[in-house]
Amino acid sequence: VLATGASLLGTYAGLAAARWAYRRTLPSPLSLPPALDLEPRPIEGPDGRAQYYVRPGNGPPVILLHSFNAVASSREMQPIAEHLATTTDRPIYALDWLGFGRSDRGPRAYSPTLYERQLYHFLTEVPDGPADIIALSLGAEYAAQVALQAAPLVRRLVLISPTGLAPTQGPSAPGRLGLALADRTGTFELLYHRLTRRTSLRDYYARQIFLAPDAIPSVLLDYAEQTAQIRGAYRAPLRFVDGTLSIENVAEDVYARLYRPTLLLTPASPDATVQSFERLSSLLSQNTRDLSHEALPGGLLPHWEAPTPFFGTVNEFLDLS
Repeated sequence: VLATGASLLGTYAGLAAARWAYRRTLPSPLSLPPALDLEPRPIEGPDGRAQYYVRPGNGPPVILLHSFNAVASSREMQPIAEHLATTTDRPIYALDWLGFGRSDRGPRAYSPTLYERQLYHFLTEVPDGPADIIALSLGAEYAAQVALQAAPLVRRLVLISPTGLAPTQGPSAPGRLGLALADRTGTFELLYHRLTRRTSLRDYYARQIFLAPDAIPSVLLDYAEQTAQIRGAYRAPLRFVDGTLSIENVAEDVYARLYRPTLLLTPASPDATVQSFERLSSLLSQNTRDLSHEALPGGLLPHWEAPTPFFGTVNEFLDLS
C-alpha cells in the first residue's frame, strides 16, 4: 500500500510539475491576432475583461456570437462579418465569450449564468438600440435566454445549429466523474494542449462539423490551433465538455417561449455531425408564431460550407438586401 501510494503521489507531483512548466510557455489571450477584420475593443464586465470587434454604421446593430468548443472564437463568424461589412451599412459587433478568443481566460466558475450576464451587460453597454443577434451552437442558448429575459434589447434572432435539441445532453455520470478526476489531477489540461494540434483539429472538423472534409478552411484551422495554445485555454472548454455550460431543458423552457422573431438553421443532413435535432419538430409546433426553420446544405457551419443558401436565407429574414 505504501509503495502504491508513493507511486501515485510521485505521478501527481510529476503532472503538477509538467503543468506548471508548460503554463510558463503559454502567452496571454491578447497575444492572439484579431480574429476579424473589424476594430477590436475591450469591455470590462462583472466577471472579467472581454474583447469584442466592431464596425460602426447606421441602423439596427447586428451582433455575432460564436460557439463553444475546445477552440472557439469569433473567427468562426468571419464569413458573416465579411458579408455584412460589404453588403450593409448596419453596425456590426462580434463578441468573444469569456474563456475564449482574446477574452480573459482566468480561473472562474464558467456557467450559463456567467455567460448570460456577460451578454446582457454587453447589450446594455455597447450597441445603440435593440439588436439582431446571430448566434452559433451553444451561443444560441445564451442568446435565446437573454432575448427571453430582456426582450427590449433584441429585435430578431438567427440561431445557427442551436444546441439543446438532442434527446440527451452532456456526458454520462461516469463520464462527468472521469472529467472531474482529470481536472483535479491536471491531466485534462495537459491532454487538452496535446489534442488541439492542427492534425487533431482537422480530424475533429472533418468527423463532426463539416460534411465535406475538403471544405474545411485553412484560416479557421490556423486560428483554432493558435487559440488553443493560450494560457488558461482549457478552462472553459472543460466545462463545455462536462455539460456544465448547457441550459437545462432549453428547448421547452427557452426556445419555445421566445416572443421575438427567431430563425433556426440546421443541416439538411445532420446525421454525419456531432449534433442532433430530434426535438426540433416538437419545438416548432409549440411556437408557430415566432419560430421559423430552414434546413441548409452543409454541416454545422453553413456560412463556411454553403454560403450562398445561408446568406440568401439570412438576408431575407433580417431584411439585409
